[in-house]
Amino acid sequence: MSLPPLPAMPRRALLGTGLATALTAPATAQPTDPQTVNFVSWTATESTQAAIREQIATFMTATGLRVAHQHFPWSGYRTALLARMLNEGPADVIWLSDAWLPEFAEAGWVSPINDIPALTRFNPDTRLVCQRGVSFRGQQYGLGYYTDNMCFLYNQRMLERAGFAEPPKTWNEVVQQAQVIRQRGLSASPLGLALAPDPWLIEIISTLVFSFGGAFIGPTGEAVMADQPQTRAALQFLLHMIRHERIVAPDAVKVSEDEMLEAFGQGRHAFAILPSYRLRSLNNPAQFAEAGSFRVALMPNGGDAQRHETCGWVRMYALTSAAASNLQRLRNAVTFLEAFGGRDQTGQYAMAKRLLLYAGLPFCPTPLYTDPEVNDYVTEWSRGSSEILRSQLDSVRNKDTISPWFGNWQALTDPLWPAICLGTLAPEAALGLAAEAWSRLQRTRN
Repeated sequence: MSLPPLPAMPRRALLGTGLATALTAPATAQPTDPQTVNFVSWTATESTQAAIREQIATFMTATGLRVAHQHFPWSGYRTALLARMLNEGPADVIWLSDAWLPEFAEAGWVSPINDIPALTRFNPDTRLVCQRGVSFRGQQYGLGYYTDNMCFLYNQRMLERAGFAEPPKTWNEVVQQAQVIRQRGLSASPLGLALAPDPWLIEIISTLVFSFGGAFIGPTGEAVMADQPQTRAALQFLLHMIRHERIVAPDAVKVSEDEMLEAFGQGRHAFAILPSYRLRSLNNPAQFAEAGSFRVALMPNGGDAQRHETCGWVRMYALTSAAASNLQRLRNAVTFLEAFGGRDQTGQYAMAKRLLLYAGLPFCPTPLYTDPEVNDYVTEWSRGSSEILRSQLDSVRNKDTISPWFGNWQALTDPLWPAICLGTLAPEAALGLAAEAWSRLQRTRN
């Protein structure tokens, strides 16, 4: 396998500054519909969509503004958003992944908010991981939508039927327990992994690498993935689980994260790596017959790793440069950002709380940690695993591949990880190609 030619790089645009002045200056230019905020997002779960619809309705009633909301499937969202930016389609506020922020910031498609006090006033209430996730090169580009991390989930009832009182703590223990579960006919593929090439894939692969103490990128931005024994060991172990231990199904390379949620919820797997917010759906009796049996454990570690590291991320509401360049659109977008990423007209972090209660999405505002309703809710849907969830937060690492060329690197390397699983590409060769892709893309920016 060889790498395809490099994809085209996005064009850069020059931006002005002085947004705080613009917010207080009289508007001189107006969009076609000055009372509409154009909000672009990916298509979220139905429970998240319900929370968004309610917040939009409340926002429109309180402000008199209208919201035009357009969403695209998560699997193709970056591509759709790139097309929207290149064609200058209507967009004032967009959902953005921390992984894509450097690319969009360098291209000039999103605008810093550092000099907008109406938005930066929320920073003291914001978790540090969220602050970092919405910032690039010292500039802040929006407010947090939510933050989460990959978790190791298990079906307690299935483990008990297999004779295990505790979940595994290491990857070797995962293999041992999974083999007993297979032998007893409880699951043909005890470990469920979503390895289809979509935006979730790099976060699952990063989780495995981090759990072995590995890395893709060094402290100065250089590719170390081909030289790190821990990174190589993680991918060799993934192949071993599929091809030799047979505790992961070979067709996992065709399974999306949504499909893995369904399979795990239906009791087809004993273990799964999924975002922590999925616990809310899994333990909902209206959705799954196995509800009530799902728990979270610390991410197993492998090799010589001592910590139980996993991969985390931040999703954000970002201000577009198109909105920042028009005084009325800027004012409207800031009003929207306040209500959705900060405190709304009630003075509460209503949207962040609504997203947790409706969809289980972990939040960025720290005041919600002392909200009794929030704490009772987390305890209920985690089935007593809330302390494990908090402990896991101490070992969360964001993707080390975040960079202005991450999206293009991901597009080039997504086929490599399924090729390892299928046995058509050795882990060493895949890591060599991934490192080559990184270095080529990095050189084009220098």
